[in-house]
Amino acid sequence: MQIVAASYSIPKRSDRKDSVSLVEIITLLTPYPDLTKLNLTQIIDSCTHVLPESFHADRERLSRSDSTFRTLFGDPNAKFSTYDDLITSMYESGIDVSVCAGFGWTDPEVARASNDYNLEAARSHPDQLIAFCSVNPLWGEDAVEEVQRCHAAGAKGVGELHPNTQGILDADLATLAPVFDTAKDLKMPILMHASEPVGHGYPGKGSVTPELLMALVNAFPNNKFIFSHFGGGLPFYGLMPEVKSALKNVYFDSAAFPFLYRPEVFDVVARSVGAEKILFASDYPLVSQKRALDEFAKSGLPSDQVQMVQGVNTADLLRMRI
Repeated sequence: MQIVAASYSIPKRSDRKDSVSLVEIITLLTPYPDLTKLNLTQIIDSCTHVLPESFHADRERLSRSDSTFRTLFGDPNAKFSTYDDLITSMYESGIDVSVCAGFGWTDPEVARASNDYNLEAARSHPDQLIAFCSVNPLWGEDAVEEVQRCHAAGAKGVGELHPNTQGILDADLATLAPVFDTAKDLKMPILMHASEPVGHGYPGKGSVTPELLMALVNAFPNNKFIFSHFGGGLPFYGLMPEVKSALKNVYFDSAAFPFLYRPEVFDVVARSVGAEKILFASDYPLVSQKRALDEFAKSGLPSDQVQMVQGVNTADLLRMRI
């Protein structure tokens, strides 16, 4: 059989409609390709944060009106990124899809502006960006209406929530039910900040410890939760049978893990609660996507679990097609 050499122009990642183009190229170059040996899984960053440029310009006023903003961005050196910055980072690091999460805002106007920006990001880059929306569940019916509005506009999840600054830690769990029930009915997972009960401090760490997260899980067993930063260590308790059973609807993202854990944390969590429960996340721009991927490559996970963590799990949770 004669193979005719040809040159093919591979589109930039931002120009691809899906991963099929890779299959087509390999099929053209190889008479009988074994596609089962190819890694065609998209890399999904399940937690990034983008903000409109106006937030940076209006830092002082927003710091006065929103306590979460003040906690996270009161420092003039705090990192801001727009969704255009995120797209550039994705292309440079090899990320295919990113989830644009919000923060646990305390000012409804700030929350709505942030949600609108995330929705705009997803509309502008529908194959690359996914919007989450943020509310404070203690806003009651206003929060429910905002979740419904954002879902209708394309949001796939709720969060990030910050229980410390939003007053959730001191609230009766029943007051969370309207928003949590709405999220459940709309099949939107709830992303929540979590805190390690030991170790170094950092801006926004808070005190959302495994004990408090378990109380939330037990109160709302049918909601799907994503506990950020490996859930403040909650999955380590998955070695206890009753804890692992209770975590059936809980996922753990790896946001900012290079600041918190050695890379083998992925293997430890996979052994304690299952690799299917881990979502790769950078927490961009706090941690660069390239650094997060480079550190994840040192995790020691087998290739099938690598694919689960860096794409398959998030795609399944958000009902994506990859």
